[in-house]
Amino acid sequence: MKKLIFLLALLTGTLYGQELSVPVNLLTDTEAAVDGYAGRDPFGWYYTMAQNEFRKQKDGRMVRYKAVSLGAIARADLQNPLQVVLFYKKFNTAVLLDNQLNETARFNFNELQLKDSQLPVVAEAVGLASQNRLWVYDINSQQVGLFDPAPRTFKTLTPPFNETLRDYASDYNYFYWTDETNSLYAVNVFGKVSFLGELPQYEHMQLVNAGQVLLLKHGGLYLYTLKSKQLQNIDVNQKSIANFYYTAQILTIFTGTHIIEYNITLPE
Repeated sequence: MKKLIFLLALLTGTLYGQELSVPVNLLTDTEAAVDGYAGRDPFGWYYTMAQNEFRKQKDGRMVRYKAVSLGAIARADLQNPLQVVLFYKKFNTAVLLDNQLNETARFNFNELQLKDSQLPVVAEAVGLASQNRLWVYDINSQQVGLFDPAPRTFKTLTPPFNETLRDYASDYNYFYWTDETNSLYAVNVFGKVSFLGELPQYEHMQLVNAGQVLLLKHGGLYLYTLKSKQLQNIDVNQKSIANFYYTAQILTIFTGTHIIEYNITLPE
């Protein structure tokens, strides 16, 4: 009878996917008087925002960038530390920075016109793509496309969205997004759209790969596996998580007052 109860409990836990936890090892805990946290690169620099200023910090050193006329930073793409992309949503503008946070390019999407339309491109999402192009989700066409800086052209890749874009992530070859139903999709640079699965309710997400997603959910951090629909708790034991970022087996959590780094090995 005891064995049966144990097996039922194990089966129930597996179905809900929350009986497993992923351990972490604390590396650093640093006080940070900043407004927001953008992430960490593989070289150990972490990136923050304070008073609309973008900052890069490591070992007591700090580099700063500020575009006074553009206001608040909506998103920072850190996948290439040599070409950081800042998106200023309010002013429909993307800025490219080098590794010393020197501005190398600035693109005002209001100057772009959609093909066969008098409407400008109004960006809701921006990320770095291959060949120095930018992923852009345009509100007017409700399509994801590629902006090519050299000819300054925008080519749409997807059909118009049926649902509102909720969240997004990108790498050189793919743009990923969730809609209001928490459906996760991907489109590659050739325009092939794939449905990847459904996510549980969450507040914030970061894609680990096409099959795994880190989720901030009800104040806790979880690893969600799309194929098995398994939700595993990340054992960080933090009561307040404002944002998080994962790269190269380093998980960084921003609590609002501290930046805490953990070493973590995510299960495959």
